[in-house]
Amino acid sequence: MKRMMLLAALLATVAPSSGGAQVADSLREQIKVRGIVLEGQLEDLGDARQQLRELWSQLELQSGGLMRAQQEGETVDSLRLRDDDLRRIEFEFVAAIAKFQQERRATLDNRTMLAALTTEVERLSAEVGESEAPLTGTWRLVVEPGQDGLAYLQQQGTLVTGTYALSGGFSGSFRGTLVAGKVRLERIDSQIGFAAIFYGRLVGQGRNLRLQGNWEATQLANGLASTGNWTGAKVQEGE
Repeated sequence: MKRMMLLAALLATVAPSSGGAQVADSLREQIKVRGIVLEGQLEDLGDARQQLRELWSQLELQSGGLMRAQQEGETVDSLRLRDDDLRRIEFEFVAAIAKFQQERRATLDNRTMLAALTTEVERLSAEVGESEAPLTGTWRLVVEPGQDGLAYLQQQGTLVTGTYALSGGFSGSFRGTLVAGKVRLERIDSQIGFAAIFYGRLVGQGRNLRLQGNWEATQLANGLASTGNWTGAKVQEGE
């Protein structure tokens, strides 16, 4: 617990000097990873609990059988065998308790760290306001005419990179820039190569942040549009 508190305090001290908004984005990614880890920990905790229940049932059964055998006067050899079986189950039960305690501690440590990271992200967000890398994250795209999909973009300064998947089986990568609120992205398709250039601008802020603009094809293909409009809506955490 003290280690987690010290780490949270260290983050609070270091983050502003490292670029608060970028640190907050990095911590958000850590939160996502730890959330996935937590799901696995909860499964392991449930398995450990189930093992305890099964061993407890065996312990009850074997100890009850030994008591009845004692009362009914079974032979010493028979009682010795029953006692050996009971000792084995007792040993497994003690080991299962230790495992359950270990799983509980690991889960609690992760939840403690999640709470510390979440608190730090909230503090940084309140302190620095809007992200210094507004394009970083997942975007829901609508590309006219007739396509939609998702893109994950990452912004470092004015440089932007990312990947996308659009309806119709199209996927690939983006590369480009964001300067003074204006974005230029080159779409590199996994099948046809350098396919189009997306021009646009950022509008709105916070949860209402949007991208909108037009695109132009760099290759002319039969049956495919050569230009059109496009929009992007940032996917919020939890969606």
